[in-house]
Amino acid sequence: MYNTKYMNKIEFLKNRINEINENLKGAYLNKINELSSLDYLFSFSRSSAKSLFLSLSSPLPFIKLIDKKSKESLSSLFLQILKIKLLNSCFIEASIYNDDSIIDLKFIKTTDTYDKIEYHLLFEMFKGNTNLILLNKNEIELAFRYHSLETSHPLIIKTTYIPPKKIELNKEFDVENELIKEDEYVKNLENKYLKEKYNSLIAQLKRKRKSLLSKKEDLESDIKKANKNLSYKDYADYYLTIMNDLPKGSSSFTFEDKIIPLKVEYNTTGNLNYLYKIYKKAKQTIALTQKFLDETIDEIEYIDNILNLKDIYNENDYFELIDELKKRNIIKIKNKNIREVKIKAISPYYIEYNNVKIGFGKNNLQNNELTFKLAKKNDCYLHLANEHSPHIVIFLNNSPLSDDVLKEAMNLLLNLTKKDDASIYLANIKDVKKGSYQGEANLLKYETYYFKKDKELNEEIKNAKRFI
Repeated sequence: MYNTKYMNKIEFLKNRINEINENLKGAYLNKINELSSLDYLFSFSRSSAKSLFLSLSSPLPFIKLIDKKSKESLSSLFLQILKIKLLNSCFIEASIYNDDSIIDLKFIKTTDTYDKIEYHLLFEMFKGNTNLILLNKNEIELAFRYHSLETSHPLIIKTTYIPPKKIELNKEFDVENELIKEDEYVKNLENKYLKEKYNSLIAQLKRKRKSLLSKKEDLESDIKKANKNLSYKDYADYYLTIMNDLPKGSSSFTFEDKIIPLKVEYNTTGNLNYLYKIYKKAKQTIALTQKFLDETIDEIEYIDNILNLKDIYNENDYFELIDELKKRNIIKIKNKNIREVKIKAISPYYIEYNNVKIGFGKNNLQNNELTFKLAKKNDCYLHLANEHSPHIVIFLNNSPLSDDVLKEAMNLLLNLTKKDDASIYLANIKDVKKGSYQGEANLLKYETYYFKKDKELNEEIKNAKRFI
C-alpha cells in the first residue's frame, strides 16, 4: 500500500482512506468505545471487518484500521451523544475534506420513521489542535472541542461549519517511522485506558496515604512526649524517700540537678500520687498510641504496595483490588467509571524460569489464592521482611530448590516492590499460616536473606501468565 519510503501528509492520508473504504464501505457502525479521553474505536457489523481507530493525541493524531476489538470504554458526555447520533448508521465512505489534513467520514442514519440523515464526522488532524466534529447538512451538531467566535476557527453548535484556513504543508516524512510510532501507540492503549479510568481511585489512595503520614507524625510526636514523662516514676520514687524532709508547701524538689515542680495546693501524699499519675498516664498513652501507630504504618505500607504494583494491573486486577479495598474499608470508592463487578475467579500470576513456575499476587485476594490454595506444603514462600509485599511462591513439584531459581524469585520480588535491595523471608509453605485478614501470612519457621537486585524482569512481569 505504501510503495514509497517518503510521503507528504496528504499522500499518506489518501492511502489510509483507500484502506478504510476497501474494508468498511457499506458496513454498519455497531459500537463506539472511548479507550481514553483522546482515543476512539469504531466497530462495524461485518465479522471480518477491522475496527477504525482515531487518536486525537496532539503530538500524534492519526486514523488507522486495527484488529483490536474492545469491551472497555470510558463514558464521557461526548461519547454518549456521538453514540446516539451515529450508532447503527451505514458507513458510506471516507474522503479528504478541503484538500487538507481533515478526514471526512460519511454516514447515513435511518430513523425509526425511515427518514435518512446524512452525517459527516470530520477528524481535524492538526498537531496540537485536533478535533472531531459531527455535521448534519454542514451544520455543527457536536464537537469534541468547541471554539468561540473570538478564535480563528469558531466551532459553535447549530452553526455552519467553516474549515480552518488551509496551511500549505508539503514536507515529506518517513512512512516506516510513522507506522512504527502508530503501532507503539496502539500497543499502549490498555495502559492509557486503565490509567484514566482508575485515576481517581489511585488519587484517593495517594490522598489517604498523605493523611496517614500526617497521622503517623502526630502519633510519633505523642509517643515522644509520653516517653519523656516515663521519668516521673524515678522522680516519684526519689520523692518518696525525701518527702517527709521537705518543708511544708514546697513547690519543687531537685533530682539529679533537675528541678521537678510540685503542686503547692497538694499535701505530700497528694504530690506523690500526682507524680506517679503522670508516669502511669504516659505508660498508658505509649501502649495505646503505639497500637494506633502500628496500624497506621501497616495501612501506609499496604497502600505503598498497591501503588508499586499499579503499573502492571489489568482490568481484572483492578476489579479484585476494589473488592479488597471495600472489605478493608480503606477508602470509599467514588469513581463514576467504576462499576460493580462480580468476581468469578481469583487467579494469581506466574513466570517460568528453568522450567520452574514462580507465582506472585498483585493484591491480597491473589496472594491468598496463591499461598493458601495453589501452593503445596513443600513449595517455597518468599516475602519482604517486616513489610507489605506480594507473596512469591516457588512451585518445586517435590524437586530441590536451586540457587538460580531462588535468585530469580528474589529478583522478581524486588522488581515488583521497586526496591534495589531488601531483607527477604524464605519459608516452606507448610510453615506459612493464615493471618487474621485475607492475604496475611504468619511464618512459623523461616530464613532471612539480604538480597540486592541484579536483574530487571519488566518483560517477564508484563508477559506473566495466569494460573487459570
